[in-house]
Amino acid sequence: MATNEDESTSKRLGFDRLSDEIVLLIFTKLEFKDIFHVAKVCKRFSQICKDKSLTRHIAVAKNYWLTSEKFRDFLRPITESVEELNLDSCYWLRPAGLDIISKCTNLTSLHLIQVRLSVKNLCSIMSILPNLTNLSFSISDIRDLHPELAASKGAQECLARLIKLSLHFRHQLVYSNCPVINFCSGPTLFEYCRKLEEFYVYGFPSNARGIPKYIFQPQILKPENLQNVRVMALNDALDPAARMFFFGTLLAVCKLSVKFKTLLQPSGNVDQLWTMDGYATCLQNMEELVHFDPSRTTFQIPSEVLHFETAHNLQYLNLSDNAAVTAETLHLLADTCPKLTSLNLQNCNYILLGPLKEQNNSEQRRIYNDISGLQAVLLSCVELQSLNISGIHVHTQDLTATPYSSLAALLALNNKWTCLSVSPCCLSMERNTKSNKRTFSLVPEGYLVKRRRIGANAANQSFSMFSDAGSPTRSQEDPSTSSFPPSCSPSTMSEEPNFVPELEKLVRSCPQIQNFELNCSGFRSAFNKYFGVNPTTCTSSPCMFSLTVGDQELMCIGRWKYLKSLQLTSIPGVNQGHCLLAIAKGCVCLEQLSIASLGQIAHCLYRGGLVAAFPFFSILKDFRLEHPYMKVDEVMLSAMSKCSTLQRVCIIAKNGTMDTEGVKELFEKVKSLINFQLYTGRSLTVCRGLQAYLMSKYKKSRPAISVCIHPLLSGGLQEATAQMPDQHIDEMTILKSTVAIRPYEWSR
Repeated sequence: MATNEDESTSKRLGFDRLSDEIVLLIFTKLEFKDIFHVAKVCKRFSQICKDKSLTRHIAVAKNYWLTSEKFRDFLRPITESVEELNLDSCYWLRPAGLDIISKCTNLTSLHLIQVRLSVKNLCSIMSILPNLTNLSFSISDIRDLHPELAASKGAQECLARLIKLSLHFRHQLVYSNCPVINFCSGPTLFEYCRKLEEFYVYGFPSNARGIPKYIFQPQILKPENLQNVRVMALNDALDPAARMFFFGTLLAVCKLSVKFKTLLQPSGNVDQLWTMDGYATCLQNMEELVHFDPSRTTFQIPSEVLHFETAHNLQYLNLSDNAAVTAETLHLLADTCPKLTSLNLQNCNYILLGPLKEQNNSEQRRIYNDISGLQAVLLSCVELQSLNISGIHVHTQDLTATPYSSLAALLALNNKWTCLSVSPCCLSMERNTKSNKRTFSLVPEGYLVKRRRIGANAANQSFSMFSDAGSPTRSQEDPSTSSFPPSCSPSTMSEEPNFVPELEKLVRSCPQIQNFELNCSGFRSAFNKYFGVNPTTCTSSPCMFSLTVGDQELMCIGRWKYLKSLQLTSIPGVNQGHCLLAIAKGCVCLEQLSIASLGQIAHCLYRGGLVAAFPFFSILKDFRLEHPYMKVDEVMLSAMSKCSTLQRVCIIAKNGTMDTEGVKELFEKVKSLINFQLYTGRSLTVCRGLQAYLMSKYKKSRPAISVCIHPLLSGGLQEATAQMPDQHIDEMTILKSTVAIRPYEWSR
């Protein structure tokens, strides 16, 4: 019987007329954090929250507010009903608080990546879980694993039952001008895995040039234990230790002539692997292959190595950074892979390269603007939901032989898109004036143009003129003072009657977009996946066609109501940042926002728009900003503090300033902020002092806190960033595309 207090609470909340079954149905739509707090409202809710439908699958990942004590108290009354427990990236939980896991004896799936757990404690937990079939964990020294397994009979029996296994390598890195690489080999845990079907390896993010103390070559003493493996996956990280372990295992599996269902092997040299025993045989028939990632390597398609003509069931394909992918390749995919749902062609710069054709002078030449291959894929693969073609130039003149005005118009034919990544120049539209001249300038903004002094009020102008997110009032700026030449100004194009921006066509056709990126092909971040944390590799060379893409052209992004992640990189046409305010007001589901080098490099004119936008981000969690001259002053930090949901912030400003008191005030006001990265031009002493202050003050109240404040061009930057948890380095520090980097249906 419910108490009087319990009944009054339910009546006050309006739940007194609802049955327990209806309330339970409502609770199934809540996230873990909400369930945790709802259970404390009243006894009735507490009992309902213990129902197996709510406790069968517990996902704690990214709940930074959760302490070890709260986790233990929440799990204690439901230990017998928990079947799947996901603690991935819960790096802050103390080992003492994880003992409760051993009491969840009905666990079938346990994820412990980036959890502070020794190998001995891991083996102890494994030996108590008789039903475990799916296990993920991190390893700092794989040489310690085999001795502990050999001493634990229960852990051996657990491995014998595993169907899915994931290993995360977190080796200590060595930074030296004369590094010495040590190689070693030995037996592995595969000696005990008899039923293994899926094997995943995760390496350290490509954040620095450090190397592991040693590289371990696995000895597969019982290769027959791997005969059931159909899924092998490696994340896209240049971690030599993880890569050696993965490819050593892969070659052992290939000798068994298995037929893979999933094979993700980024940066794997296909031509070299083809000479190894069994590899060519495994991929000779790709009929059962569903997910395939041979990215960051160069090989011809079609070729004798990979037989895509048999890949009729392929759903995910990652060919990014492959200079050998041409229009002929795309024609083959269009003809043989009708079930593709996710395709990654990032930086495949020759997809417009046509086949050899004989000319009038009997010479054979290639056409360099053959759009037919990409068009064939987009029209034939009707199940596509995720596409990455960023870093590729597709201009209006390339579509003259088609009925489409731009690539955006071609993409708009598919209304199933949920994830898209394109270059800004793909949204440009060449239209002729009466004099039959192009409407854009051939000179990128800021080049060969005399700079003028910008007043202090220009970047911080009032944005009260905006009536709503969808139709803000245009600025009445004098064209004579515009930084754009009158003929190429995006706003000039927008003011023409009946003008519809190319992105507008995509917004109208695809309202379900959740992840959208505009990544300039000529931009490389100071922290990029190719060179890691290396500011000297930063480059910015925007395509001249992208100059016609400005604030007005991007305003329509604010009508994507389901957009969760947005990345805008090196779009020189963005001036005042009007689009940022429209996005903040309209994209009510936006959780991740990344901005890099918008507008002119020397002038952050969009800063005022960004400052005005912050109060309207209702659920923004991750914010990344990169601009050489961005001022991280009191105005910027005060605006950020109005976004109370922020959890992670990364700001990179090589020549920017930093207000230390403003940073302290930001932490005081934003209680959810746990990862803060700031790389500016301030001195090392100031940066270290502020970092030490924040860590000492908030370590107890925010156990997940991780702070890295460091001069961008100072020594020791790689070592400083490497101290942060992997997930912050991979998701915040390193700027990279997130579209189609893994199969669409995968949660990780």
